[in-house]
Amino acid sequence: MSETTETGTKRYKLKEVCIRLAEGHPLYSDVPLSSPTAALDVMRRELSQYDREVLCVVNLNNKLKPINFNIVSMGSINGSIASIPNILKSGILSNAYGFLLLHNHPSGDVAPSREDIQTTRRCIEAGKIMDIPCLDHVIVGGSNGSFLSLRESGMVDFTNEKISMTAEQILRVSEEKTMYDGAKAGKGASEMADEIKRDVQVPDFVQEAEAMLAKEGAAQKRDEVTIKFGKGLAEPFTSKDGKEFMRITIPNQDPADKTPWASFVLPAKAVHENQYGKGLWAKIPAEGTTVVTKPTLIGQDEAGKNIWQDVKTQVPNRTLKAMVESYKTREPQAKETQHRASARDQLNALVKDTAAKVSAEKPKKAKAKGPEL
Repeated sequence: MSETTETGTKRYKLKEVCIRLAEGHPLYSDVPLSSPTAALDVMRRELSQYDREVLCVVNLNNKLKPINFNIVSMGSINGSIASIPNILKSGILSNAYGFLLLHNHPSGDVAPSREDIQTTRRCIEAGKIMDIPCLDHVIVGGSNGSFLSLRESGMVDFTNEKISMTAEQILRVSEEKTMYDGAKAGKGASEMADEIKRDVQVPDFVQEAEAMLAKEGAAQKRDEVTIKFGKGLAEPFTSKDGKEFMRITIPNQDPADKTPWASFVLPAKAVHENQYGKGLWAKIPAEGTTVVTKPTLIGQDEAGKNIWQDVKTQVPNRTLKAMVESYKTREPQAKETQHRASARDQLNALVKDTAAKVSAEKPKKAKAKGPEL
């Protein structure tokens, strides 16, 4: 586009456009949308209600938590057309780490078509170039609630290690002999998976997400506190589901306090013996809390017997360490100032005392008088 100035010269202009992400109508869930699985559940319920094919994208952040969703296209009863740029557009604007593809089959048959697999492969390769990986493509079946994950089925390789296709190939995926032939009717998803899936099984993207988060957590060193206690204070037990735990009692800080001791529970694998084998120790997060149970007197029954009830309290872990190790801060008992007699001294004193008593009880003999002169 051009315009003429007052001097008669032409100037050509290039317009600037502003691209912004606008919010639409949200979907609501009864559970927190903090994982890909939760987002999939919400979208499956939504897509199962459509009477025509709809392609949807769910964008995820670097913690694999859902950011938003975008209805990319809406087609006919048996087909939906969506271009790769439109599929990736919302993820780019959302600064997404990755995305999930979902689309529905109103017929209820979740078997993927050739076009479904082609679109998925193109999205995977485009995601590699844009550094926004496609994590899964889920097909939702009509109103019957069925669904199929192309990742879990192994029909498509979702690995994102390297770019295996050129840009031209992404835009035009060549047909492969191993690709599902839509003309082969009557085959179920499991049979197609056996024909198409590769030698190496691709793990579920949720497991991949958990592994990534666990790796990040291990990389970040946690601030921990170490609690030390005697073996006599720890009692192992097994929960109903077979897990091993250790119940640790906390002696009352006041020796005059005769009420039952408080206690807390730790996983058995978190408790270790010290190098001398005479004590135990455990590491717990410094900024966390632990449930401490303390029996509390609430009254007496008809027979006058005390009734105790367990009261649970969330105690900061730093405070818990001080409670368990309170013996370290106690003042030592005053030593006796008087000399403590040994066992031999006590025995000698007892012998002397007994001899004195015997001599006192023995009658004195009268002295014999001499002959009178």
